[in-house]
Amino acid sequence: MTACLTVLLCGLVVAGQLIGAGRDSGPEAALAAPVAVAFTPMGALILAGVRDSVVGRLMLATGLAAAGGLVAASWSVWLPAHWVTQWAGWPPFALIFLTLLVFPDGRLPSPRWRPLAVWIAVAAAVATIAFAVAALDHPRTLLTELDTPLTGRARLLLRIGGVAVLTCVAALAGVLWSLWYRWRRADGDVRLQLMCLLPAGGLFVVGLTLSLQGVSGGWALGAVAVPIAMTVAVLRYHLYDLDRIVNRAVVWLVMTVLIVAAFVGIVAAVRDVLFRGDATRASLVATGLIAVAFEPLRRRVQGGVDRLLYGDRDDPYKVVAELGEVVGSTAEPNAVLPQLTEAVARSLRVPYVAVELTEGGRHLAAEHGSVAPDVQPFELVAHGETIGRLLVAPRTRGSRFTRRETRLLRDIAVHAAVAAEGTTLVRDLRRSRERLVLAREEERRRLRRELHDSVGPSLSGMSMQLRAAMKALPADSPTGAMLTVLAEDLRNCTIEVRQLVDQLRPPALDNGLGPGLRAACRRFDGTDLSVDLRVTGELDGLPAAVEVAVYRIVAEALANVVRHARARRCAVTVERSSALAVEVNDDGSGIDGGSPRGVGLESMKERATELGGTFTVRPAPSSGTVVSIRIPLRTAGPA
Repeated sequence: MTACLTVLLCGLVVAGQLIGAGRDSGPEAALAAPVAVAFTPMGALILAGVRDSVVGRLMLATGLAAAGGLVAASWSVWLPAHWVTQWAGWPPFALIFLTLLVFPDGRLPSPRWRPLAVWIAVAAAVATIAFAVAALDHPRTLLTELDTPLTGRARLLLRIGGVAVLTCVAALAGVLWSLWYRWRRADGDVRLQLMCLLPAGGLFVVGLTLSLQGVSGGWALGAVAVPIAMTVAVLRYHLYDLDRIVNRAVVWLVMTVLIVAAFVGIVAAVRDVLFRGDATRASLVATGLIAVAFEPLRRRVQGGVDRLLYGDRDDPYKVVAELGEVVGSTAEPNAVLPQLTEAVARSLRVPYVAVELTEGGRHLAAEHGSVAPDVQPFELVAHGETIGRLLVAPRTRGSRFTRRETRLLRDIAVHAAVAAEGTTLVRDLRRSRERLVLAREEERRRLRRELHDSVGPSLSGMSMQLRAAMKALPADSPTGAMLTVLAEDLRNCTIEVRQLVDQLRPPALDNGLGPGLRAACRRFDGTDLSVDLRVTGELDGLPAAVEVAVYRIVAEALANVVRHARARRCAVTVERSSALAVEVNDDGSGIDGGSPRGVGLESMKERATELGGTFTVRPAPSSGTVVSIRIPLRTAGPA
């Protein structure tokens, strides 16, 4: 039905232009033609894939409304048709506004936007009715000859229609804001689809502004930008499941254009050069050449369209090579799987890819795109053991991957299994190192406590008893000389135990991390440097390794400030939540990002990373340097 109506309208437009029935309405035809040509086929294409698509219906209605105006302009010598041209140019505007408001899923961003949609529809209806009724008095001159005297009714209705138009145009700001609002809240392919449309919305406003200022072609720029952006969203991000329809349509459209152009070009070139103006023989030669070149050309066109819609599925070596490059060039192990899923989705143009691991129960280790209900699983097998699944959603709902695509995805799953196993091993190794560091520092804290609270008092008691025994003996007793030597050995042993106690753990941490950091800040605070410490959250009950690492890092950072920064103020901020975040910010001379790191910075980084944390050094926004660490507390427990 839609195709028949479109063909009929096209026939009427062509007939009217051929017989010159629209010679008095060139501007109206120039305004309506871009909208009709751009919106009608796109709306019909969307409805071919999704029959109840609101966006498709609005786009088709926009195109047909503009086509109706174009038909009227093409037959404007007929008075009723000229009357239609006086008011038919406005409804497509409002329909474009509504299309932008509900793109891409055919629903408003939220119920709060319903008044805006009603506002646009009512304002458009009022403007259209006002112009149509006013044009009854001036069917040929209402909007085209503004200096013509108008009847009182026409003037009143024209003012009402103008106010309605301005009101509707003002609503365009709300429509553009809805696109921005939806884009900010969206993710995955929906965000990318809207990203295509945001520039088109801006071009639409620019074109509308240029048209109102009388610039030729301004309205065409704005009118064509919106359907082109929607076409890109449909093709690039598989919107409305139109891949197959668009594939065939684009291939045959391109082939038709190329064949026609080639036929005309060959005939024109061969006719005069080889056959002295004989068009018949030139046509035969052109037909033969096109017949020979048709299939290779079709394959190339089909390959280009397939790459646009399906990615590199027909070049499996390229897909596998790209995955190998991702795995080999990613320095951070935790980023391998997210980048791998993104690479698979980009290479094959699929809407959703995820890696699900079975370690410790099924869980998603990485995913890319919008979650789809009909994903197809591919087992991840490493060393004969299934470690998870690669989940990939088909490009369209209800479809299945072809045998060739399934074979490629199984090959991809092999590489993904290797990457997943490597990531798991690295993660396990890091966790083991974290547990080892935590256990080491806890044992050091226990040993220090035992040496300080048990061995130390025992040595002190033995020393006191020894001194008492020495006093009870005569001065020249040989036993006294032996006890003197023993007392000296006991004193040296006590000194060594005290040194060992101090080396096991900083004495400043005996009362906890908070008092230890305050003591460190007081040690560096003076007339030349003011050190301010701010603590958020309780610092009690932290693992010994975390306390030692933070204390050592802060002390080393403050020492660097004193030695190198020539700063006047330094702020130390400590915040505890799910992680312990520490920041040392000075107002000194700053740090050169290109200079090599010294031993102190590398030591601080090692202390943070061995606990699974992060360490960064960056220039401060105004002047100075910011040293930041963040240590997760997932392994933290009571001390």
